Amino acid sequence: MVSGFPCLRGAIEQVNRLNFDETIGLGDIECPQLFRNFHGILGEMDSVHTFKEMDRKGMLIKDRFSVLSIDFSTHYVMSHFPPLGSHTGNIIGKEEGNSKVTASLLKNKPKILFHGHSEAQGIGEIMGTTVVSVGSLLRGHYVIFETDNLAFELGNLTFS
Repeated sequence: MVSGFPCLRGAIEQVNRLNFDETIGLGDIECPQLFRNFHGILGEMDSVHTFKEMDRKGMLIKDRFSVLSIDFSTHYVMSHFPPLGSHTGNIIGKEEGNSKVTASLLKNKPKILFHGHSEAQGIGEIMGTTVVSVGSLLRGHYVIFETDNLAFELGNLTFS
């Protein structure tokens, strides 16, 4: 899973060489079509062009993807925005969070919520739900989520 990345071809090629089965974007990805096997959700920085391109090519996740959902219908949830109070959303040193995401989390109680929007990578917890910030790929951060064993691992790249 990745979030927050401009269109830097060399770095995208480096991500593609990691040979993930799928690359899941959690918003603010400028050139999703350049990632191998990309599917994703939108962030507030994504353009109308990005939306149309992803929708036309079947890359836009509209409700579920494998065991992951954006509508809180599974135990494993994706959101662009972090839940308020998770302490995992950080932009320019300021804590960020969305009260609507928190309300959905408290109502539906997923096991794990993965989110983008944050520069920092990290793990938090709200009422028994593990909250994972994938961090900004621009800073080298990503998360591997294994659907076979439902485990995740934080990863970091150094771009050459």
